[in-house]
Amino acid sequence: MKENVLAGAVGAFLFSLVGGILWFVLYQIGYLAAISGLVGVICAVKGYTFFAKTKTESKICLILSVIIAIAVLAISWYLCVGYDIYLVYQDWYAAGEVDFTLTYFESVRAIPVFFADGEILIAYLKDLGFGLLFAILGVVSYLSSREKKMKRLAAEEAEKAAKEAELAKATEENEFANDAE
Repeated sequence: MKENVLAGAVGAFLFSLVGGILWFVLYQIGYLAAISGLVGVICAVKGYTFFAKTKTESKICLILSVIIAIAVLAISWYLCVGYDIYLVYQDWYAAGEVDFTLTYFESVRAIPVFFADGEILIAYLKDLGFGLLFAILGVVSYLSSREKKMKRLAAEEAEKAAKEAELAKATEENEFANDAE
């Protein structure tokens, strides 16, 4: 059965939200962790295979899952920036520095205004860069170990097939020798 790429992409997106939520939570407590990217990609791969109704992880599955998971992490980062703005406005309002506050959604819409300040933009882009770097390292580690496992399984299957062929040949030769007698 051919895999359904569109359904797989939807599944990858939905399942990668777990990594995005993890990114948001860890960011709030001050961590940039590769685990978020790794969880996002693993969940995206599982979502892809589940929705595409395939048991194997094809190259398109892996490529789409990585791209989608990284996009979800970038969106999570953007939402974290909005939350930081929201918190700052809450603090400013409590301290009497401003006479109004922003809702979370107003804070998200205000991100481009805050990014007009180059220092703020650079600080947040560094966070994004380091977070994505750690995420990519986690993903590379996962894919590398997955590839080694696939090669090992393929070698085991080839060895098993060779033994079965050898056994079948020996059985056939034995039956031929018995028939000749």
